Amino acid sequence: MHWIDIAVVAIYLAGTLVLGLGLARRMASAQDYFLAGRKLPFWAIGMSLVVSDIGALEMVGGTGGAYLYGISQANFEWIGCVPAMILGGLVFIPLLWREGVYSIPEFLGRRYGAPVRAFLAIVGVLFMGAALGIFFQASAAMMANVLGWDRWTCIYLTAAVVGIYTVGGGLTAVVVTDVVQCIVLFIGGITLAAIGLIDIGGPAALADGLAASSAQHHLELLLKPDLAKPTDGYPWPGILLGLGLVLSPAYWLGNQAIVQRTLGARDAWTAKASMIFGAGLKTIVPMAFVLPGLLAVVLLGAGTVAKPDAVYAKLIELYVPIGLRGVLYAAFLAALMSSVDSYTNSAATLFTQDLYRIYIARGREERHYLRVGRIASGALIALGVFMVPVVDRFSGIYEAFQTYLSYFQGPTLALILGAIASKRSMPIAGIASLAGGMVTSVVLIHRGDVHYLNAAWWSFVVSASLLAAVGWAERVFAEPAAENEPT
Repeated sequence: MHWIDIAVVAIYLAGTLVLGLGLARRMASAQDYFLAGRKLPFWAIGMSLVVSDIGALEMVGGTGGAYLYGISQANFEWIGCVPAMILGGLVFIPLLWREGVYSIPEFLGRRYGAPVRAFLAIVGVLFMGAALGIFFQASAAMMANVLGWDRWTCIYLTAAVVGIYTVGGGLTAVVVTDVVQCIVLFIGGITLAAIGLIDIGGPAALADGLAASSAQHHLELLLKPDLAKPTDGYPWPGILLGLGLVLSPAYWLGNQAIVQRTLGARDAWTAKASMIFGAGLKTIVPMAFVLPGLLAVVLLGAGTVAKPDAVYAKLIELYVPIGLRGVLYAAFLAALMSSVDSYTNSAATLFTQDLYRIYIARGREERHYLRVGRIASGALIALGVFMVPVVDRFSGIYEAFQTYLSYFQGPTLALILGAIASKRSMPIAGIASLAGGMVTSVVLIHRGDVHYLNAAWWSFVVSASLLAAVGWAERVFAEPAAENEPT
């Protein structure tokens, strides 16, 4: 990089660290650390929701996905985010806020018992550790290409920088820095798209270039239904059923890294408004990250970039002038830091509130749980670094992230819907539904070679069926037993 670009990035990093560390001094209790004292405004939560979901995954993996599969990548925003965010904001999020819980496992544990709470907390911690590995892999894909450094050096540097303010400042530091990062992120993505469009000659030239290349299907929003593997693209049944009806609502209603922000809202109205505001921002996300992937097909040539995750960095390297490169690198770092800080803080919440506080150290003072949360945050950063080699087995970081989600999001959604529909306790049904759905998803993906979007749909169907059937049996056999008890 030119020294001007380095200066821009250095100033951005220094400012973020100062802001995050300054907020760390205000942490006095576990509620301050994990829920920001329940004082967050709707606009800050909404921006944090968007930038946490976009993150480095969207910038690197989303752009690479659009380069491979075309505009169908935008379905992960238009179908995979907006409808579920509106539904969640209107129905589920206010309900969850009024419950006064710290986490999704805590809420579901009230309906299905302690084993379901503990199991979901463990799964959540492991998933977020794996997700951190994905984000660090994204860091290596960008920074190693730009700086020419060894990828592990880039990973260790990223872990150290983000860990400093995340471990100290908790959810308050996460959300406040996310607001800044959201602004930088959109400026960076839209700037890159604008530069590419100008270089090509406008939208009409882009459409002509795609039509003339080997990527004619890149302008098809819904692809044919007979695609079996993730490397073939995104089939429309999987998009509508697996993504639209399962993965999307499960992610926006049941992903701790997402929901935790709304639990830090001032009141139920603020929690609702934050999701609606975030949904509005989500509608323009493809302009910043899908459009550059389409431009890369024409600018770089279809199939000429061996690793799709390197497309974003390649566009910056070849088409962005000195000075603006620094802004785009800062945007990438903003996305990366938002992803890492979000998942680190949320995984620490699950460990501290759903496992440590319940099974290891009950009844301690709040300062004790605050210290444990900070220690857990640091340990999770280390776990993310350790998980990087596991991510290498996938063809791209976007595929890795969505595959991990498909293991448990279908069962989680079934349990959430069941908990909303009825307040009756169903511990046996909860365990059966969770176990059956997860086994179904893992077997379909790894033994049946089923696309992860289709596997998510069928795991939800199995989980919902088991929840209904076992729940009915649990109710039928429990009621006679209760009637025969001595009074």
